[in-house]
Amino acid sequence: MPKKAADTWNYETTVATVEGIIADLESGSLPLAAVLSQFEQAVQALQQCETYLSEKQQQVDLLIETLADH
Repeated sequence: MPKKAADTWNYETTVATVEGIIADLESGSLPLAAVLSQFEQAVQALQQCETYLSEKQQQVDLLIETLADH
């Protein structure tokens, strides 16, 4: 998740953006330069999603650990 825009970043919106990029790429109508640019954008968005999910998994693990201690 980008640190500078953490309060405006949204997982669901990012996933929807990636899905839109995939649809554009699958259409086959984009020139090569646009394909590469879109692909790069999708990879960056997926990295943000992966970071977000990893952070949330750590929070869940901590909560489960806390519950197990009681």
